[in-house]
Amino acid sequence: SSNNALTDVYAFGMILYEVYSRSDPYVGEDFLEVVRQIADQAINKRPGIPPSCPASVQSLMNDCLEGQPEKRPNFEEIDTRLRRLNVDTVEPTGRHLSSMQLKKEERLAKTESLLYDVFPQHIAEVLRDGGKVEPDISACSTIFFSDIVGFTNISSQLTPIKISDMLDRLYNEFDMLSKKHDVFKVETIGDAYMAVTNLVKDQSVDHAKRIAMFSIDALRAANNTLINIDEEALGFVNIRVGFHSGPVVANVVGSRNPRYCLFGDTVNVASRMESNSLQNRIHCSERAASVLRKQHPEIGIQSRGLIEVKGKGQMHTYWVNEDVAATSKDHFLNHRAPRPAGLQIPK
Repeated sequence: SSNNALTDVYAFGMILYEVYSRSDPYVGEDFLEVVRQIADQAINKRPGIPPSCPASVQSLMNDCLEGQPEKRPNFEEIDTRLRRLNVDTVEPTGRHLSSMQLKKEERLAKTESLLYDVFPQHIAEVLRDGGKVEPDISACSTIFFSDIVGFTNISSQLTPIKISDMLDRLYNEFDMLSKKHDVFKVETIGDAYMAVTNLVKDQSVDHAKRIAMFSIDALRAANNTLINIDEEALGFVNIRVGFHSGPVVANVVGSRNPRYCLFGDTVNVASRMESNSLQNRIHCSERAASVLRKQHPEIGIQSRGLIEVKGKGQMHTYWVNEDVAATSKDHFLNHRAPRPAGLQIPK
């Protein structure tokens, strides 16, 4: 193909390689074979990242050498990204660094780590580099919601610092479980926890299974979390869980304190599954149950029958991780987590 602005961007990426490697790319390799492998999109041959190339430049170099030209940044964006760099962040690594430079690098690493905890990594990198965030679109994701049973009553009997301590302990457990099951945490609002699968990365073969297993572990974690560590008689946290599978769109909203938000009816239905769930039970929609059966045939799924759901009318819903016996009242009363002794939790 003829030279154009996008091929010039590729050339700039190669210049960055030469600057940090202090050598030509592909030294000692057969020229014609290298060209063939570069042109072959299945191989997409590129020079390796020089060991001395700092992280702030690695991202730019990789973007400039992107195999699909239309995904490369234009020079206006490159100029914007370069202006954000300074001597400390572009200095080749491997050299002696002053204590001040080391502290700057440590702070930068911590900042990036925090950014990746708030946003999906690809979104965080675009925001960091001043680019335009494109919406994430999924034909079928699974969304999880949970909240604490009797939270209003608990809040009326404990001090705010005790409430924040309880939520911190509980959601630290949930956060660790989200990493274990590779579930993306969207946000917490008060006592509600929201998470999603098959949106920020491809998990099409097991997204409902991941949410189901996360739900089971989250329920167990909640039932092992004390309401007040200084007053064990108050007992442990009880939660409701619900999830639904369906199409989702996600985007970053706002420029000050921006948030990664999910949109679509799937969000509403997932929330309704949680609000119509019961204490220490996992509730899901018919569509989520259908997907889950395919992805995890061994898990117990029991029909709840038709229920009235606000804004949706009657829906056929299901209990997850339960057999037929688990739906009986006696079994449920005998196997649910013990009610806190010192708190009156309304039904």
